[in-house]
Amino acid sequence: MTLPVVDVAAVSPSDLVAALHEHGAILAVDPAVAATTCDTMLRDTAAFFALPDAAKEALAIERSPCFRGYSRMHGERDWREQMHFGRERDPTAGDGEAFRRLQGPNARPADVAWRRRVLAYCEAVEQVGVRLLAKVAAAFGLAADPWLGVDPYLLAKCIGYHPQVAANTPRRGVAAHLDFSLVTLTLQDDVGGLETRWPDGTWSPVPAVRGGWLVNIGELLQFVTGNRLVATPHRVVNPSTTRTRFSVPVFVNPSLDTVLLRREPPVAFVPPVGEHVHAVLGPAATADSLHFGRAEWARKGRGVWCAQCVAG
Repeated sequence: MTLPVVDVAAVSPSDLVAALHEHGAILAVDPAVAATTCDTMLRDTAAFFALPDAAKEALAIERSPCFRGYSRMHGERDWREQMHFGRERDPTAGDGEAFRRLQGPNARPADVAWRRRVLAYCEAVEQVGVRLLAKVAAAFGLAADPWLGVDPYLLAKCIGYHPQVAANTPRRGVAAHLDFSLVTLTLQDDVGGLETRWPDGTWSPVPAVRGGWLVNIGELLQFVTGNRLVATPHRVVNPSTTRTRFSVPVFVNPSLDTVLLRREPPVAFVPPVGEHVHAVLGPAATADSLHFGRAEWARKGRGVWCAQCVAG
Protein backbone atom coordinates (compact mmCIF):
# COMPACT_ATOMS: atom_id res chain seq x y z
CA MET A 1 0.00 0.00 0.00
CA THR A 2 1.25 3.47 -0.89
CA LEU A 3 0.18 6.89 0.28
CA PRO A 4 -0.83 9.32 -2.48
CA VAL A 5 1.33 12.36 -3.25
CA VAL A 6 -0.84 15.49 -3.13
CA ASP A 7 -0.02 19.00 -4.33
CA VAL A 8 -1.46 21.16 -1.55
CA ALA A 9 -1.79 24.17 -3.83
CA ALA A 10 -3.68 22.31 -6.56
CA VAL A 11 -5.83 19.71 -4.77
CA SER A 12 -9.53 20.38 -4.31
CA PRO A 13 -10.99 20.33 -0.78
CA SER A 14 -13.14 17.29 -1.56
CA ASP A 15 -10.27 15.30 -3.07
CA LEU A 16 -8.00 16.18 -0.15
CA VAL A 17 -10.48 14.96 2.45
CA ALA A 18 -11.26 11.85 0.38
CA ALA A 19 -7.54 10.97 0.33
CA LEU A 20 -7.25 11.48 4.09
CA HIS A 21 -10.34 9.32 4.67
CA GLU A 22 -9.07 6.50 2.48
CA HIS A 23 -5.44 6.42 3.55
CA GLY A 24 -5.38 8.04 7.00
CA ALA A 25 -2.50 10.29 5.88
CA ILE A 26 -0.98 11.68 2.67
CA LEU A 27 2.35 12.67 1.21
CA ALA A 28 2.33 16.34 0.25
CA VAL A 29 4.31 18.82 -1.81
CA ASP A 30 3.75 22.55 -2.22
CA PRO A 31 5.44 24.90 -4.71
CA ALA A 32 5.75 27.55 -1.98
CA VAL A 33 8.55 25.50 -0.35
CA ALA A 34 11.30 24.47 -2.77
CA ALA A 35 12.85 21.02 -2.67
CA THR A 36 16.24 22.67 -2.18
CA THR A 37 14.91 24.36 0.98
CA CYS A 38 13.96 20.94 2.33
CA ASP A 39 17.38 19.55 1.36
CA THR A 40 19.04 22.35 3.32
CA MET A 41 16.84 21.67 6.34
CA LEU A 42 17.92 18.03 6.41
CA ARG A 43 21.59 19.03 6.09
CA ASP A 44 21.16 21.55 8.91
CA THR A 45 19.55 18.87 11.06
CA ALA A 46 22.46 16.50 10.46
CA ALA A 47 24.93 19.29 11.22
CA PHE A 48 23.27 20.02 14.55
CA PHE A 49 23.39 16.42 15.73
CA ALA A 50 27.04 16.19 14.66
CA LEU A 51 27.92 18.84 17.26
CA PRO A 52 29.84 17.71 20.35
CA ASP A 53 27.60 16.42 23.13
CA ALA A 54 28.63 19.30 25.37
CA ALA A 55 27.41 21.86 22.81
CA LYS A 56 24.04 20.14 22.50
CA GLU A 57 23.62 19.59 26.23
CA ALA A 58 24.26 23.30 26.84
CA LEU A 59 20.90 23.78 25.08
CA ALA A 60 19.05 21.25 27.28
CA ILE A 61 15.28 21.55 27.31
CA GLU A 62 15.34 21.29 31.10
CA ARG A 63 16.76 24.80 31.19
CA SER A 64 13.85 26.26 29.24
CA PRO A 65 10.64 27.29 31.06
CA CYS A 66 8.81 27.13 27.70
CA PHE A 67 10.08 23.63 26.79
CA ARG A 68 12.43 24.56 23.96
CA GLY A 69 15.79 22.93 23.45
CA TYR A 70 17.71 19.67 23.24
CA SER A 71 16.91 16.29 24.76
CA ARG A 72 18.13 12.72 24.42
CA MET A 73 15.71 9.85 24.96
CA HIS A 74 17.03 6.34 25.48
CA GLY A 75 14.30 4.11 26.84
CA GLU A 76 11.64 1.55 26.09
CA ARG A 77 9.59 3.98 23.97
CA ASP A 78 12.35 6.06 22.37
CA TRP A 79 15.85 5.77 20.88
CA ARG A 80 16.59 9.27 19.61
CA GLU A 81 17.66 12.84 20.31
CA GLN A 82 15.80 15.99 19.33
CA MET A 83 15.78 19.76 19.34
CA HIS A 84 12.51 21.67 19.95
CA PHE A 85 11.69 25.01 18.33
CA GLY A 86 8.77 27.41 18.42
CA ARG A 87 7.92 30.90 17.34
CA GLU A 88 10.35 33.38 18.89
CA ARG A 89 8.68 35.33 21.70
CA ASP A 90 9.82 37.37 24.67
CA PRO A 91 9.47 35.53 27.99
CA THR A 92 5.87 35.70 29.17
CA ALA A 93 5.23 37.73 32.28
CA GLY A 94 3.51 35.89 35.09
CA ASP A 95 -0.11 36.80 34.33
CA GLY A 96 -1.99 33.88 35.79
CA GLU A 97 -2.53 30.77 33.70
CA ALA A 98 0.32 28.27 33.55
CA PHE A 99 -0.07 27.56 29.83
CA ARG A 100 1.19 31.05 28.98
CA ARG A 101 4.68 29.90 30.02
CA LEU A 102 4.78 27.89 26.78
CA GLN A 103 5.39 31.12 24.83
CA GLY A 104 8.95 32.38 24.92
CA PRO A 105 12.39 32.28 23.31
CA ASN A 106 14.08 29.31 21.71
CA ALA A 107 17.31 27.78 22.92
CA ARG A 108 19.95 29.31 20.68
CA PRO A 109 22.80 27.39 19.05
CA ALA A 110 25.81 29.59 18.36
CA ASP A 111 25.37 29.55 14.57
CA VAL A 112 23.05 32.51 13.95
CA ALA A 113 22.58 31.75 10.24
CA TRP A 114 21.61 28.17 11.12
CA ARG A 115 18.97 29.42 13.56
CA ARG A 116 17.50 31.80 10.99
CA ARG A 117 17.27 29.10 8.33
CA VAL A 118 15.59 26.64 10.68
CA LEU A 119 12.98 29.12 11.91
CA ALA A 120 12.28 30.35 8.36
CA TYR A 121 11.78 26.75 7.22
CA CYS A 122 9.44 25.94 10.12
CA GLU A 123 7.31 29.01 9.55
CA ALA A 124 7.09 28.36 5.79
CA VAL A 125 5.99 24.76 6.34
CA GLU A 126 3.50 25.86 9.00
CA GLN A 127 1.87 28.03 6.32
CA VAL A 128 1.58 24.98 4.04
CA GLY A 129 -0.28 23.29 6.88
CA VAL A 130 -2.53 26.32 7.37
CA ARG A 131 -3.46 26.29 3.68
CA LEU A 132 -4.12 22.57 3.88
CA LEU A 133 -6.40 23.06 6.90
CA ALA A 134 -8.33 25.75 5.03
CA LYS A 135 -9.14 23.19 2.34
CA VAL A 136 -10.07 20.53 4.90
CA ALA A 137 -12.42 22.96 6.61
CA ALA A 138 -13.93 24.02 3.27
CA ALA A 139 -14.72 20.39 2.47
CA PHE A 140 -16.91 20.35 5.58
CA GLY A 141 -18.47 23.74 4.80
CA LEU A 142 -16.44 25.40 7.56
CA ALA A 143 -13.62 27.91 8.02
CA ALA A 144 -10.30 26.96 9.62
CA ASP A 145 -9.87 30.30 11.43
CA PRO A 146 -11.68 29.14 14.60
CA TRP A 147 -9.42 26.09 14.71
CA LEU A 148 -6.25 28.18 14.50
CA GLY A 149 -7.03 31.37 16.44
CA VAL A 150 -5.15 34.62 16.02
CA ASP A 151 -1.62 33.49 16.97
CA PRO A 152 -1.14 29.77 16.26
CA TYR A 153 1.32 28.00 18.56
CA LEU A 154 4.15 26.77 16.35
CA LEU A 155 6.09 23.70 17.44
CA ALA A 156 8.78 21.95 15.39
CA LYS A 157 11.54 19.45 16.08
CA CYS A 158 14.77 18.33 14.50
CA ILE A 159 15.04 14.61 15.33
CA GLY A 160 17.93 12.19 15.04
CA TYR A 161 16.98 8.51 15.39
CA HIS A 162 20.08 6.62 16.46
CA PRO A 163 21.40 3.64 14.48
CA GLN A 164 20.63 0.21 15.83
CA VAL A 165 23.22 -1.22 18.17
CA ALA A 166 22.51 -4.71 16.83
CA ALA A 167 20.38 -5.62 13.83
CA ASN A 168 18.74 -8.60 15.56
CA THR A 169 17.48 -6.56 18.56
CA PRO A 170 15.98 -3.41 17.02
CA ARG A 171 15.12 -0.52 19.32
CA ARG A 172 12.10 1.60 18.54
CA GLY A 173 12.99 5.14 17.54
CA VAL A 174 9.59 6.23 18.81
CA ALA A 175 6.66 4.06 19.87
CA ALA A 176 3.29 4.14 18.13
CA HIS A 177 1.52 7.39 18.94
CA LEU A 178 -0.80 10.14 17.76
CA ASP A 179 0.31 13.76 17.43
CA PHE A 180 -1.38 16.36 19.62
CA SER A 181 -1.80 18.82 16.75
CA LEU A 182 -4.25 19.75 14.03
CA VAL A 183 -1.91 18.35 11.38
CA THR A 184 1.78 17.53 11.33
CA LEU A 185 4.05 17.87 8.28
CA THR A 186 7.15 15.68 8.57
CA LEU A 187 10.20 15.97 6.36
CA GLN A 188 12.40 12.86 6.39
CA ASP A 189 15.59 11.58 4.84
CA ASP A 190 15.90 8.32 2.88
CA VAL A 191 17.00 6.01 5.71
CA GLY A 192 13.49 4.62 6.16
CA GLY A 193 11.73 3.31 9.24
CA LEU A 194 8.66 5.57 9.44
CA GLU A 195 5.31 3.75 9.32
CA THR A 196 1.68 4.84 9.52
CA ARG A 197 -1.33 2.71 10.39
CA TRP A 198 -4.01 2.72 7.70
CA PRO A 199 -7.70 2.91 8.64
CA ASP A 200 -7.99 -0.91 8.29
CA GLY A 201 -5.32 -1.36 11.00
CA THR A 202 -2.46 -2.30 8.65
CA TRP A 203 0.96 -0.72 9.25
CA SER A 204 2.75 0.45 6.12
CA PRO A 205 6.15 2.13 5.47
CA VAL A 206 6.19 5.78 4.43
CA PRO A 207 8.71 6.54 1.67
CA ALA A 208 10.68 9.77 1.62
CA VAL A 209 9.55 12.29 -1.01
CA ARG A 210 12.17 14.88 -1.91
CA GLY A 211 10.78 18.32 -1.15
CA GLY A 212 7.68 16.87 0.49
CA TRP A 213 6.22 15.75 3.79
CA LEU A 214 4.15 13.10 5.42
CA VAL A 215 0.96 14.89 6.49
CA ASN A 216 -0.72 13.10 9.34
CA ILE A 217 -3.95 14.01 11.04
CA GLY A 218 -3.54 15.11 14.65
CA GLU A 219 -5.80 14.47 17.63
CA LEU A 220 -7.06 18.05 17.51
CA LEU A 221 -8.32 17.73 13.93
CA GLN A 222 -10.09 14.52 14.86
CA PHE A 223 -11.67 16.42 17.76
CA VAL A 224 -12.93 19.41 15.76
CA THR A 225 -14.29 17.21 12.95
CA GLY A 226 -16.14 14.97 15.39
CA ASN A 227 -14.16 11.89 14.28
CA ARG A 228 -14.92 12.53 10.60
CA LEU A 229 -11.15 12.55 10.16
CA VAL A 230 -9.20 10.23 12.44
CA ALA A 231 -5.75 10.91 13.91
CA THR A 232 -2.93 8.96 12.25
CA PRO A 233 -1.04 6.38 14.33
CA HIS A 234 2.63 6.36 13.38
CA ARG A 235 5.91 4.90 14.66
CA VAL A 236 9.59 4.75 13.76
CA VAL A 237 12.24 2.04 13.89
CA ASN A 238 15.50 3.13 12.27
CA PRO A 239 16.49 0.08 10.18
CA SER A 240 20.14 1.10 9.85
CA THR A 241 23.04 0.00 12.02
CA THR A 242 25.30 2.70 10.54
CA ARG A 243 23.20 5.81 9.78
CA THR A 244 21.26 8.20 11.97
CA ARG A 245 17.77 8.82 10.59
CA PHE A 246 16.88 12.52 10.41
CA SER A 247 13.41 14.02 10.31
CA VAL A 248 11.81 17.40 10.94
CA PRO A 249 8.14 17.41 11.96
CA VAL A 250 6.30 20.74 12.02
CA PHE A 251 3.18 20.65 14.20
CA VAL A 252 0.37 23.01 13.16
CA ASN A 253 -1.53 24.04 16.27
CA PRO A 254 -4.17 26.51 17.45
CA SER A 255 -3.38 29.59 19.49
CA LEU A 256 -2.82 28.70 23.11
CA ASP A 257 -6.00 30.53 24.16
CA THR A 258 -8.18 28.86 21.51
CA VAL A 259 -11.17 26.85 22.71
CA LEU A 260 -11.85 24.10 20.19
CA LEU A 261 -15.41 22.84 19.71
CA ARG A 262 -16.18 19.29 18.71
CA ARG A 263 -18.38 19.06 15.64
CA GLU A 264 -21.74 17.63 16.61
CA PRO A 265 -22.99 15.05 16.39
CA PRO A 266 -19.69 13.14 16.48
CA VAL A 267 -19.27 10.08 14.30
CA ALA A 268 -18.77 6.82 16.18
CA PHE A 269 -15.13 5.74 16.21
CA VAL A 270 -13.58 2.53 17.55
CA PRO A 271 -9.81 2.24 17.00
CA PRO A 272 -8.54 -1.04 15.52
CA VAL A 273 -7.40 -3.67 17.97
CA GLY A 274 -3.63 -4.10 18.11
CA GLU A 275 -0.51 -2.37 19.35
CA HIS A 276 -1.18 0.32 21.97
CA VAL A 277 -1.04 3.79 20.43
CA HIS A 278 -0.11 6.58 22.84
CA ALA A 279 -2.66 9.42 22.71
CA VAL A 280 -3.22 12.53 24.82
CA LEU A 281 -7.01 12.47 24.57
CA GLY A 282 -7.63 8.78 24.19
CA PRO A 283 -10.64 7.02 22.63
CA ALA A 284 -12.87 7.73 25.66
CA ALA A 285 -12.69 11.54 25.32
CA THR A 286 -16.27 12.84 25.18
CA ALA A 287 -16.02 16.56 26.03
CA ASP A 288 -17.65 18.94 23.58
CA SER A 289 -14.93 21.61 23.95
CA LEU A 290 -11.18 21.70 24.54
CA HIS A 291 -9.02 24.60 25.70
CA PHE A 292 -5.84 24.00 23.73
CA GLY A 293 -3.41 25.90 25.98
CA ARG A 294 -4.54 24.13 29.13
CA ALA A 295 -4.41 20.76 27.41
CA GLU A 296 -0.94 21.50 26.02
CA TRP A 297 0.26 22.55 29.48
CA ALA A 298 -1.10 19.31 30.96
CA ARG A 299 0.88 17.42 28.31
CA LYS A 300 4.14 19.33 28.79
CA GLY A 301 4.03 20.98 32.19
CA ARG A 302 2.39 18.09 34.03
CA GLY A 303 3.58 15.23 31.84
CA VAL A 304 0.15 13.86 30.88
CA TRP A 305 1.37 12.61 27.49
CA CYS A 306 -0.97 9.58 27.19
CA ALA A 307 -4.48 9.29 28.65
CA GLN A 308 -4.09 5.56 29.20
CA CYS A 309 -0.49 5.52 30.46
CA VAL A 310 -0.44 8.56 32.74
CA ALA A 311 -2.94 9.46 35.43
CA GLY A 312 -4.30 13.00 34.89
